[in-house]
Amino acid sequence: MQPTQLAERILVYAVDTDVSMVLPWDIDSVVSLRGSFRTQPDFAAGEEVIQDLLVGMLDKGTEKQSKLAISALLEDCGASIQFSSSHLGVRFDARCLKSDLPLVLRLLNEQLRTPAFSEREFDLLKDRFLANIQRMEFDTGSRASDALSRHIYAFNHPSRAIPLPDLIHKIEQTGVEDIRRYWQSMVGVNHFSVVTVGDVSRFHPREIFSSITEGLSAIRFSPAKYELNPGHQYENQEIEHIEIADRSNLDVLLGHGLPLLKRSPDFLPLYLSVFALGGNFSSRLMSTIRDRDGLTYGIRSSLSGIHTKYPGAWITNVTLSREKLDAGIEKTKSEIRSFIEETTPEPLIETCKTTLIGSHQIQLSTTVGLAATLLSNQEEGFPIERIDTYSEEIRSVSLNEVDLAKEKYLMSDQIKIVTAGTL
Repeated sequence: MQPTQLAERILVYAVDTDVSMVLPWDIDSVVSLRGSFRTQPDFAAGEEVIQDLLVGMLDKGTEKQSKLAISALLEDCGASIQFSSSHLGVRFDARCLKSDLPLVLRLLNEQLRTPAFSEREFDLLKDRFLANIQRMEFDTGSRASDALSRHIYAFNHPSRAIPLPDLIHKIEQTGVEDIRRYWQSMVGVNHFSVVTVGDVSRFHPREIFSSITEGLSAIRFSPAKYELNPGHQYENQEIEHIEIADRSNLDVLLGHGLPLLKRSPDFLPLYLSVFALGGNFSSRLMSTIRDRDGLTYGIRSSLSGIHTKYPGAWITNVTLSREKLDAGIEKTKSEIRSFIEETTPEPLIETCKTTLIGSHQIQLSTTVGLAATLLSNQEEGFPIERIDTYSEEIRSVSLNEVDLAKEKYLMSDQIKIVTAGTL
């Protein structure tokens, strides 16, 4: 099957903002299903913590069946169902044989509609969450990333990390009734998207959608605005250090917020520009800071957290030894300034285009990748045809657009720097 044939093969069932898509794919008996629905938590109030805990409870049994009974049903037929939190909503994904799809759809509906919310399971879940946070306290990458997010994003932004002490307090103070109230008010049919890929030619998208959403209420939320930290611009660069014992290699993050949404015409040019700066082993920063100067084993620059509903950031992360910390930061800043000021070499951009197009095509070579791509496009409001046109969108970006985008958005004098490790 050729990529250009994909969109016309997709069967679609849509009601308002809710969509179900089925893509028959030439893999005998295998089905991949992915979906999501909007919950729109209040990030300034810390509701993402409640949502994370809720998601962790959805596979812990229902009012009809224990988690062990559900696990046994899935294990017997080699199927799987998983839930995850995705900022504005909840995602679910499943894999099974074609013959077992009705069972998986029934279990998905049961887990979403009648979760058990066992006190014992909730206490165990909280203990696991708190243990993970304790491990995070010694993870230099996580600590630096969390700290930088608080410099970049406002309190209501999905990507702003809660300080670890506040996170621990929030988890400890949350009870199972808080989870139940959140589930009753936020879990329902709202921007409900389901994508099914595989040996599903006899399944209609309406049948799949109805099977999962049966008994769930329609929920509507007012549009929310998500902002960058109004203080994210700086006259002078600042460095925040997080001291973590026995970590002689430090994680260093440099970045600033970007007033840019994913559907902006500037997004792909800027994405290509930043990929050329630090997207892979052939990028500018890898060839200079790593290969030429020998200051690090790893350095990367990327766009982070940009969605069609909220802006994100430009972040460069580099691992440096304590002895090379100052030199590594200065060299990285200098190389970034030079990259922004100079014309980007056209062969480098063409190499980046080839790499990104190749990655997209590899993503479309499996049922899991196809389902993930279609769901992501649907969540962000892109047309179905984008699964076919994305490669050409990348290919058509001009060198002039790339240079104009980096000049417009990348501000070396507004970078905030966070280091984490042992000084």
